[in-house]
Amino acid sequence: MHLLNSLNQQMTDRSYRFDGTLTNTSPRLVLPQALSRSFLSFQNTSPNVMWLEHGGARAIATISSGVVTGFTILNPGFGYVLPPVVQFKGGGGQFSAALTASAWDGRGQIDFWPTPSGQNLLVTPPIVFRPALATAILTNGVVTGFNISDGGAGYTNPPEVLLVNAPGDPYGCADPSNGSGSGVELVSGGTYFLNGTFCHTDAIALYTGTASSKYYGEYSP
Repeated sequence: MHLLNSLNQQMTDRSYRFDGTLTNTSPRLVLPQALSRSFLSFQNTSPNVMWLEHGGARAIATISSGVVTGFTILNPGFGYVLPPVVQFKGGGGQFSAALTASAWDGRGQIDFWPTPSGQNLLVTPPIVFRPALATAILTNGVVTGFNISDGGAGYTNPPEVLLVNAPGDPYGCADPSNGSGSGVELVSGGTYFLNGTFCHTDAIALYTGTASSKYYGEYSP
């Protein structure tokens, strides 16, 4: 799309098709990650219900005393070649929070130990927020667990867990068959349409409980 009275009016906006048929009841990646998309249109042209998923595997974090201690996997994803990168977002605690101790003399001594003459007692040193670090574990292309290398510190709420495809792996995607159907549910003739200023670049996968189900897809970079 080009605005009137702007440059490049004669440039071609190309559109690409990715329609096909789901020949079995396994999840299928129909569109891997792209650098950009300005338009995306999908329609379930079969008489059967389909589910459309986009984005990566999903999980939530568990904290204890401000530290990330574990994960619950909500959608393990499928088709990963490399473990997705684990990112933590939010969770509060980005500002320092005071510890509970008597006093601090600024030299590594706590409570009421003697301090040199003229040394001012300072407030107990704060807990400095530190983000957690973890890596995902893959089994046959599916996220099955996590290794926590650093639980972080100072979290007041469980941080959001974002699983991002590793560089060089455009194929891993959330599993639309998870829980007998995950993501956008599309009945016969149902559509999924994005256009304009917002159009995600995630991989897109489909699932149906009935084989030989046709779909239509089109996108523009």
